[in-house]
Parts: sequence; C-alpha cells; structure tokens
Amino acid sequence: MVDLDDLNTFKRLDPSGLHLRLQGLPGQCSQAWREAKSLQAPVAWRQCREVIVAGMGGSAIAGNLAADLAGLSSPTSIRVVRDFEISGMTGGPDPKSGQLLVVCSFSGETEETLAMFHQARNTGVAMAVITSGGTLGRLAMEAGVPVMPVDAPGEPRSAVGYNLMLLASLLDRTGAVSITDEEVDEAVAAASLMVSQVGIETPADRNPAKRLAADLLGGLTLVYGGGIFSGMALRWKSQINENGKSWAFAELLPELLHNSVESFSGGPEIGQRTTALLLKPYLAAPPLELRYRALGETLTGAGIKNRTFTGVEGGPLAQSLSMIVLGDYLSYYMGLLNGINPSDTPGIDLSKQRMTE
Repeated sequence: MVDLDDLNTFKRLDPSGLHLRLQGLPGQCSQAWREAKSLQAPVAWRQCREVIVAGMGGSAIAGNLAADLAGLSSPTSIRVVRDFEISGMTGGPDPKSGQLLVVCSFSGETEETLAMFHQARNTGVAMAVITSGGTLGRLAMEAGVPVMPVDAPGEPRSAVGYNLMLLASLLDRTGAVSITDEEVDEAVAAASLMVSQVGIETPADRNPAKRLAADLLGGLTLVYGGGIFSGMALRWKSQINENGKSWAFAELLPELLHNSVESFSGGPEIGQRTTALLLKPYLAAPPLELRYRALGETLTGAGIKNRTFTGVEGGPLAQSLSMIVLGDYLSYYMGLLNGINPSDTPGIDLSKQRMTE
C-alpha cells in the first residue's frame, strides 16, 4: 500500500526527484520570461497572420496552451502541428507572406519535428526554434534561424513552463497575444500558491491532488475542457498517461455535446469505472458556462462520476499556470499509487525501439 503522506514513498518510487521539478515550475516560468527578452526578434514578425507551432508530445503542448491564451480576439491564427509534414505553408522568409513557424523540440532529436524543420527550410518560411540543443539546435544555428534555448532539467513534459513562457514572449512580439510583466508576476504567484496546496508535504486530508489521485486509481478518466482550458484538457490527459501510467482521454467543449454525450448511457460497466474531470475557466463566457452546466447534469444523470475544477480568480495566464500545477501533481500521485516511477516512460521507449528495429 502506497502512503502519499510518507516522505519515504517519494525517495523509493521517485529516485530522479520529479516532484522537485513540479515544485520548480513557478520559478521556471519566471526564468524563461526573463531570458526570452534577450531574443532579437525581427520587427517584421509582427506582420505575420498565422503562427504555426510544430512539435510532438510535451514540446508541442505549449502551442495549445498559448493558442488558448491568445483567444478568439487575436488578430493572428495559431496552429499546432504534430506530424511529419506541415500542410498549407506558403513559403517565403518575409512574414508579410503571412506565416511564422516555431519549431519546438526539447531534446532537439525528435524525428517528426526534425522532418518538419527540413520541410520548412526547403520552403524558406520565416522560422524560430525552441530547443535545449541537439541536432535541431545545431541545424538552426547553422541556418541562421533564431533559437530560444530551453534551460530546464528533466523530461520534456517537465519543461512545459519554460516552453510556454518562451513561446508566449515570442507571440507577444508578433502581436498574437499581449502579456505584461505584471500578468506574469500574478501567474507565477498563483502557481506558487497551488504548489503549496498540492505539494508532497501537504497531507492528503488537505491536499486535493492526493485525494483525487486515489479516487481515480484503477479507472478511466475523461478530461473535458473549453475556452482557455481547451489545451489544458490535453495537458491533463497526457500527464495522466505519462506520469500516472493510467488510461485517460480528452475532449473539448462545445464539440462533445454534439456527439460524445450519446455514449454516456451505453456500457454501464464502463460508466461505473469512469470519472469525468471538467476544467472550467473562471468567469467563463455565458454560452460556455451554460454548456459546462449541461455537461455536468448530463453526466450525473447517466450515473457517471464527475468533478469540476474552476480556474483561480485572475487572468488567463494565472489560471493556466495554476491549473498546470494541479494536473501535474495529480498525475504524479497517480503514478506513485500505481507503484511505478512516474518519470520513467517504458512504453514510449519500447515504441521508439521497435521503430528503429
């Protein structure tokens, strides 16, 4: 039996100290925001009409989170591509042609991301790179492509704060988003407060992440998000998969009300083992608020357990960083309760090995 209130549990099952990297997210965000200011971004980037974020896994999720921060009012479209190729690149190094490509790879060695980089180089589209180095970093430097270095320890998913703040700073310069130093300070403070509430030293009777992890263990988790938490639903899902070693799927509002709700009454044996987590923005717009309420009532009516987690009072960035912290710790505790080192990814490693054989 794993005891999350026994600090020896973390020494035994988390030898790499993943919990320290989770705890360090607020500081990671502050550091990245400061360092991003040193990038000399071409003034012409402000004229781009579309930003394409290319990457995979933990390196790509920052694109979804940043797109949510930009929102529908942004004059610039933000598109995230997880693939070998990017469709619809018009080419030309001048952002007046409409596009700026940001290639993201923590290791700099991701095969799919490198393929997209090479494709983009052949089209001549305006580019920037976010990486800790590796082949991508070397190729970018040789090609004269601006590089924003990621200086964060551990696995790619643990560098989400760094990636997000570097990307947010870049998007701020293009005019896709508008983020002030004061908003960053507010967000870092909100994330720090969440760490104090869900960190390893906070006992389960006062720690919502520990309690929820125990409730979800051994079941199927559905993560639903909308508005500024659309990308957040994907983040929670992938963290529950990678850290928690557990089944989880993500869907977005309002789309799921047009299809997925029809499945709620089917397969009662599945419904009994399912918990839906609704990630709801603070002060969601009335149309979205209505849909969250309808979804919760529909789930309850179908006998499916569900919980709603509302963003903290504050701006979009504060809500985003604090919700990242909550989801990361939840997934971490799920991995420990499964008796597995949450930082290891044997399934991913095996898949890569099979592709090279």
